[in-house]
Amino acid sequence: MVKIAIVGAGAAGLFAANELGKTKDSNLEIHVFEQGAEVNKRFCPLKNGYACAQCFPCKIMSGIGGAGLFSSGILNLHKHIGGNLEELCNKARLNVEEIIKQIDDFFLEHGAPPTLFDPHENGKKLHELKRRCAAVDVRFIPIRQRLIGSENTPKVIKSIQKFLENDLGIQIFPNREVISFDKERRLTFKDGKTEQFDYILFAPGRWGMIWLANQCEINGIKTFHEPLDIGVRVEVPSIILEEICEEIQRDPKFHIITPTYNDFIRTFCVNHKGYVVKETYEEKIVGVNGHQLKKDGDSENSNFAFLIRQFLTSPLEDTTEYGRSISKQTSILGGYKPLIQTLGDLRSGHRSRASLISRNLVQPTLRDATPGDIAMAFPYRFIVDILEGLKILDKIIPGVNNASTLIYAPEFKRSAKRIDTNEFLESRAIKNMFFAGDGAGISRGIIGAAVTGIIAACGILRKLHLE
Repeated sequence: MVKIAIVGAGAAGLFAANELGKTKDSNLEIHVFEQGAEVNKRFCPLKNGYACAQCFPCKIMSGIGGAGLFSSGILNLHKHIGGNLEELCNKARLNVEEIIKQIDDFFLEHGAPPTLFDPHENGKKLHELKRRCAAVDVRFIPIRQRLIGSENTPKVIKSIQKFLENDLGIQIFPNREVISFDKERRLTFKDGKTEQFDYILFAPGRWGMIWLANQCEINGIKTFHEPLDIGVRVEVPSIILEEICEEIQRDPKFHIITPTYNDFIRTFCVNHKGYVVKETYEEKIVGVNGHQLKKDGDSENSNFAFLIRQFLTSPLEDTTEYGRSISKQTSILGGYKPLIQTLGDLRSGHRSRASLISRNLVQPTLRDATPGDIAMAFPYRFIVDILEGLKILDKIIPGVNNASTLIYAPEFKRSAKRIDTNEFLESRAIKNMFFAGDGAGISRGIIGAAVTGIIAACGILRKLHLE
């Protein structure tokens, strides 16, 4: 019997388990260990099912389905979104288009909505949008997308879990936290028990990225710092994004180079007619995210992340710690709540106050935020980037640069350290130990994580001669 452990039950772990399990090889014993709870027990008892500010943080960020369980569930079906998926697949001698289609089909089989948003179906409007972008040196990336929706994602994940357990015989263990591993591929659990495996695939997600980096250091596995993505979440009246989100692309991707510092800033996770939500991390660090509860939405606002990509060089190369320090400072200023400010106040250097927010044209969908001054928390360079980026974006989407636009901070995508692996995502230092997903610094997002999970699983099957 060949014993295989998968640590983490997010997109990377679940798709790796499926890839291994569908061989139907009775000689494989596949265990999936997840620190957090199963889907039904991740819901908030204080709020009609969905996670909220009072939830214990790990219920939001970890559990079966990973952090994506409470996201809008946007599937970006593109080989250059979520990491350089084409390069990863090519190195593993896999066809990236076939792998992405395989992932999309699997989600459809388990209840993802059949509607596909394809910007190429409205060629005339897409051409005009690209023309407007080109006129102001902005890059727009047309992407086929499928919106699962925050209310549908738990149902889809439950269906996937049921299939893996009942049809493929995979054993999934929620609330089974791994606290360490060693070079002999032994896992030590929180209850003190240990178990040795022939193969281990680590896919702990962003919630487990600091733990994974520390464990790699202990075990002599090289890691590399990745760039930091940090910024704000922008909230505007939904009518401003209506034409683009409803007629061209559900989650439009705009890439901008700011003029003063030549920094890269991008839109990410657009939630048309959606909600801004609070996320809580370790050490009382708070952040914001966006949810899209329904395909057609039921909010009068739309929101999107506006993220700056920042590289660091010696002597300060630790982008993870740098991002956490900015986010912690922002959290302290907000009384351990996100900061909220009107764009007009941010431009003029004034702190926003509750009385102003209450009569602002755009009313916040996140009420559990502290009116304040984001410029007191963020580096000057980042404030300049945000202001310049929104000014440029306004030439493509008139209205996003209005004084009434709401800005929430911090929005940050914690940068995991990239694990040193070969083309099949196997550690170069310890044989039969594989890594996948966002927590290993290899991917970003649901599709990217799923692709890397499949690549790692193919690496295991290759070593077992079961491809």
